[in-house]
Amino acid sequence: MAAAVGSRERSNALKMNEALKTTTRDTFWEIFKLATPDKDLGETISVYKKRLDKNSPVNYHDVPANTRKFDKEQKETMSSDPSCKTCDITLLHKLFKLFAHNVAKFYDPKWTDGGTHLESLLTRIKKIRNKVAHNVYTMSDAEFSEMATDLREVLTDALKEAKERYSISDVELQKKTNEMEDGLLEVFNQVLGKEELLRYHHQAIMKDLVKEAKVHIDMTASVIIDPLHFLPDSGIRVKVPELFSKMQVKQKDIIKDSNEILSVICPNPSQPQLLLIVGEAGSGKSTLLTMITHEWLEGGNGQIKGLDKYSLILRVQCRDSHLNSLTNFLNNALPKVYCHYKDLMQPIMKDCSILLLIDGLDEANTKSRNLVKEILSAFRDSSNITLMFTSRPEPITDFMRMIHPEYEVNEINLLGIDEKDRKKFIFNYINVLKHIKDKTVDLSKLQQTIETLCVQDHFKMPLNLVFLAWQCIHDPSSVTASDSQTQLYFWAHNLNVQKLKERLLIKKPELADIGEMELTRLVEKCLEALYQSMLQALINNQVVFTEHELLRITSTCATLHISSQEVLSVFFTKKTIRTPLGDQHQYSAPHKGLQEYYGALHVMNQLRLQPDTTIKEEIIRALGSLPFVVEDFQYIFLHLAGLLHHHISPVPIQLHEEVVQLLHEAGVDSWGRMIEAAECNTGVINVIMQHIPPDSAMCVRNHVMGHAALLSHMAPTEVVISLSEYLGAVPDMTPMIGALTRHNVTTVELHFNYWYPQQTTKPDPFQQVLMSRDELTCFVGQWHGWMNRLPLTLKELYLTLAKGEQIRPLLPILQSLTQLKWLHVVCMELPDTSEDITTSLPDTEIWVIFRLSGLAEEEIDRACQLVAKLQPKSKGYYVLRITETSLSKEGWELLLEGFVRLGVRVTVLTVPEVPATEDPKLETLCRKGLGGYLMRDSINWMNIGHGTIR
Repeated sequence: MAAAVGSRERSNALKMNEALKTTTRDTFWEIFKLATPDKDLGETISVYKKRLDKNSPVNYHDVPANTRKFDKEQKETMSSDPSCKTCDITLLHKLFKLFAHNVAKFYDPKWTDGGTHLESLLTRIKKIRNKVAHNVYTMSDAEFSEMATDLREVLTDALKEAKERYSISDVELQKKTNEMEDGLLEVFNQVLGKEELLRYHHQAIMKDLVKEAKVHIDMTASVIIDPLHFLPDSGIRVKVPELFSKMQVKQKDIIKDSNEILSVICPNPSQPQLLLIVGEAGSGKSTLLTMITHEWLEGGNGQIKGLDKYSLILRVQCRDSHLNSLTNFLNNALPKVYCHYKDLMQPIMKDCSILLLIDGLDEANTKSRNLVKEILSAFRDSSNITLMFTSRPEPITDFMRMIHPEYEVNEINLLGIDEKDRKKFIFNYINVLKHIKDKTVDLSKLQQTIETLCVQDHFKMPLNLVFLAWQCIHDPSSVTASDSQTQLYFWAHNLNVQKLKERLLIKKPELADIGEMELTRLVEKCLEALYQSMLQALINNQVVFTEHELLRITSTCATLHISSQEVLSVFFTKKTIRTPLGDQHQYSAPHKGLQEYYGALHVMNQLRLQPDTTIKEEIIRALGSLPFVVEDFQYIFLHLAGLLHHHISPVPIQLHEEVVQLLHEAGVDSWGRMIEAAECNTGVINVIMQHIPPDSAMCVRNHVMGHAALLSHMAPTEVVISLSEYLGAVPDMTPMIGALTRHNVTTVELHFNYWYPQQTTKPDPFQQVLMSRDELTCFVGQWHGWMNRLPLTLKELYLTLAKGEQIRPLLPILQSLTQLKWLHVVCMELPDTSEDITTSLPDTEIWVIFRLSGLAEEEIDRACQLVAKLQPKSKGYYVLRITETSLSKEGWELLLEGFVRLGVRVTVLTVPEVPATEDPKLETLCRKGLGGYLMRDSINWMNIGHGTIR
């Protein structure tokens, strides 16, 4: 189709369709009514056919049973309208062949021979209707005129044949003919505008739009990624599934993997859905959207669940500066489709099931912010639309004010790669990249270092893992166990600088005559202009650089007689945009995280060149008339903490004091994070020490290496360790073990080990040391077979047992804990037998909770025996939980009856909230037999947040 919808060609097709659905159908029905004189108008077909005897002059009894069948929709139409006047032409044609009097046999050639008799004329009408309804979307004036003439003639001839066959008067024939011609004329003379087009042909246009859009998206959507886009001419093009790793996401307290990201969307929403994916720089937000696009193009039945419900997916890049309106976006995203439908696109899209991906709110410019506002306004009355936004955390507060109240909003935090998957992520990247780059990598020497690095918090970010993978390939000797994020960027930046020098020497060999030092000086001057432009673009919320910012770089290069194109190609990503004015080139930083690193280098250079200046003064100078908002520069301050001692020696104490103060004001509330950013620099640690009140307790929640360095400098104090990350058996916790020797460790919470117990028999040195501490009052974690003691000072104990057999050696140790107030034991599997268990769980001062997980139907008797044997002697269970099981209704009854028979007592029994537990009998058994209350629990116990104990 070349013409725009709403033009004569589209209107012609819609008018023809309307004529067939109204006047033509009505004329066909008039003939059917004449041909069935023994059928009353109020009599349904199902009643009529039952009273037809086998001698009736109709074809119904002469055709096979399958031929006489009607589908469900046809039956509903005939049932709701006994007269059959609203039946479509296809159904009327079948009814006519089955029930009309005085017609040829059902399979007679007269129905299809193209003759002038009634049977053939009626078949011609049906064929015209089917052709227009299923295949014709536009129609030229000539085509319209030809079909209109043909339709008028065939209807006129059919009425004449009906007159002869069913003996109606000339007057009656003329009346019906006039009605037919007037009806056709009324429809054909319509001038169809936007409202009429939508009213008459809404479903057809929607089907056509989706079909054409899918073809265009399939041809143009990019599902190819360049994992080394931060390097010049990386030359790598890989389909996203080859490198994509599922990530952890968190909604409220529930942690799940990214394949479940659409599970928060209501299955049959009554209002538009807005899903906000929030993650730090490098957390994989854009790659996730690329994967979603790929999975949808593949049919929507892949790893990411819930995509099959969407008939269309569209994607907006907020960094694009050429998109300023929804119309502009649709014209660019679907040019051919937009050409066909123009102003009908938006109203039709509201009735399509669409997933609209809006990537990078934090990278939005003035134009794309207008587009976002228009999108929010345009679709706020459509329950078929799901808007999925990605963003860093910083713009979220302002964005929330833009959202209309009609939207149902769900916020999901993208946590990054789960710790247990990071090593696999790195090795997968190494294996893909080394083949593409034809590199040989000896991973055996890096195994220990990689495993140590993987537990560090900043390696949850996929981008940092990609940096590390490339470092392992390109320069394995530079990989150390203390690589910070700033060190990774420092390494990648130096690699790019070296690449730039090599290119300049190739393009201009005479540069070799000036010597390495002079070439380095020239390159540094060019880069300073680049760093300044990077910072200025950040301040202006620009990822795509303006002509003004690019001019600063190109002018500096021209002054120094260095190729600006080489500089731009090494440190920028270039994108070509096709516009009505011709192709335009956009330059942007490869990643916003790198842009911030370059901005930090500009501030660093100013501090080095002007010793009397401060970090804040340099930022304010760059801001000009704009206000200084300290939170906007958090990541720059983190990089500066790591850069100071590399560029200034010795670092003045006031700079260390300032960077710590600015980080604190910017919202970095973890001392460990600051210290790791500063690469455990003693100067930074000494400044942080001044901010910690004497005798204050220290809580270690993450950034273990940073906190270990801090604790090694602190006076003895109380320490709480609450880690969500997987400790594993390999990571080097030696610094933390050494740092804790002078401190009182009162609480140890190893949440990952508690929620996801590991099947391992290898002792963990870190936990061995902790278990020997007699000041410990609270422990959360996993019970291992090698734990032959627990501190006698424990008052709170939360233990998970990966193997059922571990319960036996644990019981006598629990009985020795005389100060215990709270006990919570989770058993992930049953022991083979509990007959030889003679020791119960201890009666604690406050409560005992026991959770049995993964119970199978055939294990019910063993479960009852175990629960009865473990029951505390005097108080029974405060809470008994049965989770992660798919017992049948009968299985639940057997389980509770077994508990009652064996004398189990509970205050509360919790069971999953599933249909099998809805039987009121379970409540009666619990209340009368167990002495407690039954609670149905909807929690998915395998996905609950690591920091939560239930």
